[in-house]
Amino acid sequence: MRRLLVIGFALVVLWGGMSAQNTKNYTPVNMYMLNPLLINPAYSGTKESLSANMMIGANWLDIPGAQLGKADAAGWMQSGSFDLPLTEQMAVGFIVRNNSFGVNNNFVFYGHYSYRIITGFGKLSFGLRAGLNHYNRNLLKASFRDPMDPVQQFDYSRMYPNFGAGIYWYNDNYNVGFSIPDFFFPPTGSGLFDGNPRNYNYTLTGGYLFQISDNFKIKPSTMLTYSLKSPLAYQVNLSFIGFKDMVWLGLGYKSQGFVILAEFQAATYLRIGYAYEIPTGGVREYAPWGSHEILIRFDNSWEVRNVSPVYFW
Repeated sequence: MRRLLVIGFALVVLWGGMSAQNTKNYTPVNMYMLNPLLINPAYSGTKESLSANMMIGANWLDIPGAQLGKADAAGWMQSGSFDLPLTEQMAVGFIVRNNSFGVNNNFVFYGHYSYRIITGFGKLSFGLRAGLNHYNRNLLKASFRDPMDPVQQFDYSRMYPNFGAGIYWYNDNYNVGFSIPDFFFPPTGSGLFDGNPRNYNYTLTGGYLFQISDNFKIKPSTMLTYSLKSPLAYQVNLSFIGFKDMVWLGLGYKSQGFVILAEFQAATYLRIGYAYEIPTGGVREYAPWGSHEILIRFDNSWEVRNVSPVYFW
């Protein structure tokens, strides 16, 4: 069974790389494996402990016209999340996320619920989330060639409900997750929201842990995101874990970029992560300084009782 899982995981990674080598999609979160709650509500409570995460990301530094002169990055992402188990089966949580790109800003608040069952090879978690989106497109901040263009006076704002769902299967050595993070999207016209299933981002994640010794482990992981209206986006990572699990160092390859990751356990309850993306292709010409992400996680690890306390955070 273990050999089949390893082979299957390798085929998924290979298929992702071959199918998406020319994709123009951009995956905004490089540390998905360190903060799965961003994309999958079924991850809630899997650590069997109270956990809080904060993340900030700056995409494509020094790109010309970045943030319309307000900052030196083309896009920003800030998020905060919290989750805890209520019983051995049920868990709850919430996440707040703000994404901005150019004149577009999307603020999201979700409440999470998950239910977990024990299977023959680990635990299987089912998750749902519900909340609100506030989307704003402010063309007053844009630069126009024609200063008299009436479109530049357009400020478009919508508040609408949103939902997401996912499943997550995990044990000591591997994890597999599938989710649809959002069911609704900002409208393209006068409607309240866009609920076209062709826009759904079908997201598959997976990871496997190779225990070389007590002090050295290797963990490959991957994320694939597919939409019927967009090319496949992918990211493949390889993490090296050492010094009694206190230090993680990783490398990744994704659509239009390479990723360098590091995570450090600063205290029993505190972990700090950092990711740097080096853009490739046409993006590098305009954004030579790449993208950055910082993650801070608080966890009452002295009460952790889960099947895999560290490796699939």
